[in-house]
Amino acid sequence: MTIRSFDLLQPQSLAEASDLLVKHGDDARPIAGGTTLVILMKQRAVYYPCLVDLQSIPGLDGISEERDGIRIGALATHGAVERSPVVRNSMPVVAEAFGKISNVRVRQTASVGGNLAHADYRLDPPPALLALEAEVSIFGPKGSRAIPLRDFFRGMYETALEPGEILVDVKIPFMPEGSKAVYLKYSALSANDWPCLGVAALLAKDNGRCRELRLALGGVAMTPVLIRGLEFARGLNLSDAVVDEVLGKVDGQISPFSDLRGSEWYKRQMVRVFVKRAIAQLDSGT
Repeated sequence: MTIRSFDLLQPQSLAEASDLLVKHGDDARPIAGGTTLVILMKQRAVYYPCLVDLQSIPGLDGISEERDGIRIGALATHGAVERSPVVRNSMPVVAEAFGKISNVRVRQTASVGGNLAHADYRLDPPPALLALEAEVSIFGPKGSRAIPLRDFFRGMYETALEPGEILVDVKIPFMPEGSKAVYLKYSALSANDWPCLGVAALLAKDNGRCRELRLALGGVAMTPVLIRGLEFARGLNLSDAVVDEVLGKVDGQISPFSDLRGSEWYKRQMVRVFVKRAIAQLDSGT
């Protein structure tokens, strides 16, 4: 199916792009990789007379190491993040999460910013980024601002972006000293499909006891979920009883709904399996 005609606007700066989005209002949307937007427009699910091409703005695709973390430009592709030595050396869990998205063709085109701004509840990167306490930088009519990723997702396909605002980059702090992290994806239909669920976990230990435990999940609520209340595990061995208490907190904070990839009951059971698997993998050091 063909796309209805539209105007492709090519700004040369973020300020110009923001002005165009404000000027055209609901008739315009930014486009980066376009892997989702183009499909939706081909399917006639959405239509925008104007697309604001962010690819025409220089400098939005960088991946760099800073004093306190890594900054990933919104136009960096999933494949670039997956292969980046900067990312792989400092926080391999991020490269792992981006490397599990769909297939090579999609990863070569789709952008980091587009993935997050789309705000689909089944995305692979958000759980890993949430567990690492990432934040996004935004530019808009009122200037620049930073938003913790935990506050960015507001609902299915809904974010904290206001009219005229553009996601510029993602800042990921370095992981706590001595910590390890993992992202586990479970696909119920095929390896290239959206995940039935995704679990990211980070664990830091002192003398064999938990110093910090973080968990974030995707695919099991209207937005990706950063699990709260895990401070109780500090100073404890991650025994079966402690893990069971963790699972209770997880179960109380997710709200999966039935779809092609599984019923609500099934997803809750698989969350238990994969959260336990992630914690065990980190706790054992394998």
